[in-house]
Amino acid sequence: MSTVNAYSGDTASSLEASEAPAQTRNRAWTGRIERNSPHAAALASLAFAYALSWAELGLAATIGLPGDTGSHPLAASVVARVLVGLLYLCVATRLQWARWVTVALGFASVALVAPTLALQWETFPAAAVVSGVALVCRLSASLFLLAPSADVEVSKKAGIA
Repeated sequence: MSTVNAYSGDTASSLEASEAPAQTRNRAWTGRIERNSPHAAALASLAFAYALSWAELGLAATIGLPGDTGSHPLAASVVARVLVGLLYLCVATRLQWARWVTVALGFASVALVAPTLALQWETFPAAAVVSGVALVCRLSASLFLLAPSADVEVSKKAGIA
């Protein structure tokens, strides 16, 4: 027995019709991250910025922690990086709230940290370079996440939109 799909005019067996939602769902999952998309570029930028943030922590530990070692918030620095990593994982799964939080944090970090790079350059040039590259990565990721084609292209290819 065959059924007629009233929207596209194609005929399909009832078995194929029941598999259609599963195929659409599979195409949506496989099309989520693909090369040459703004979302993939944003994820690459976020991954590089995340790795550089750990390098910044290592450089800070190399030059010595300011003041008393017991009073430095080393544990808070590690926890903050872990939480940002979890946020980036939420961005990778395309959660909209995580996308907008990441964009806001990216622009805020650029606005607040960029003016301090000159002073950081005078103190420790290697750390200033690492911080500057991390800022560029966060800014580019924020701009890529603002691209409207990031979600529209995936929806079109998955047959959703």
